[in-house]
Amino acid sequence: IRAAGTAGGRGGVGAGGGAGARGRGAGGASQAPGGDDSRPSEDGFSYQKIYDSVRQEIAQLRVVLAAAEAKERERTWLRNQSQGELDDAKLVDGIAGERNVFRRRGRREQVHGHAQRQPKRLSFVVDVSSSMSRMNGDGRLDRAAATVALVMEAFAGFEARFSYDIIGHSGETDALSLVAKGSPPADANARMKVIRHMYYHSGYCMSGDSTLAATLRAIREVAKEDADDRFVFVVSDANLAQYGVSPKAMTDALQEDQRVNAFVFFIAEDDQAEEVRRAAPPGRVFTVIDVAELPAIFRRIFAAAVLRDV
Repeated sequence: IRAAGTAGGRGGVGAGGGAGARGRGAGGASQAPGGDDSRPSEDGFSYQKIYDSVRQEIAQLRVVLAAAEAKERERTWLRNQSQGELDDAKLVDGIAGERNVFRRRGRREQVHGHAQRQPKRLSFVVDVSSSMSRMNGDGRLDRAAATVALVMEAFAGFEARFSYDIIGHSGETDALSLVAKGSPPADANARMKVIRHMYYHSGYCMSGDSTLAATLRAIREVAKEDADDRFVFVVSDANLAQYGVSPKAMTDALQEDQRVNAFVFFIAEDDQAEEVRRAAPPGRVFTVIDVAELPAIFRRIFAAAVLRDV
């Protein structure tokens, strides 16, 4: 599956293109989208601007998450009740003198001793390499930042069912902590700091690529934890061949542990990325040619993959 489009679509939400991102981050922080302190900072950027660029995707994903939560909590028929509606399945018991032959709608209580359902464990692994900043003329870093904002905003309030972290990868590291597991940013100011960290690191880090190492590390870390389900989502600008990473190595990494569902989104058209897509299991690798579509594509794939069984 490929995301149709033409390379070069600008996201226009972050620190702009090329070297201009170096040293100035992603713009001013805000207290909350639409709040009193959501106005642009001195460099002309604000969290509100990033938020607005994915406002629709955030709303759509939150609707899906809320529906999934409601489904899990939905009221069911409680049987063997002493009052309520007569249960047709208990008519014979009623004739025999049984009193608890009624049913009523209600929420089934957790049975003592039964394990609570574990949250789904998610790890988002985002490219913040120097090439993301250097080639941001097509908006790739801007849209990666917007996708991170989408994750942080959409999951606010759903932490009990979805435990996530956000990790950056570049030529300097395969594990730049942007959001730690169990510590989601509490407000727009904290989320803006995450976005600024992405721009700052990409603008100053050494050249190189850690896509493969970051993917393997995330899969192995997630696999260690008890969870209802485990997912890793990787974003990379696909400079694989330049750094000696073969399509086979990347495909094998995605299948490192069958307990973990791993997906990768390659930004911009690249022969190596296409080879990985063809060799990987169907629906695990996506080539995003129009970077403006990255948040929307991510939202669709995420909803289809993670929420398929809730």
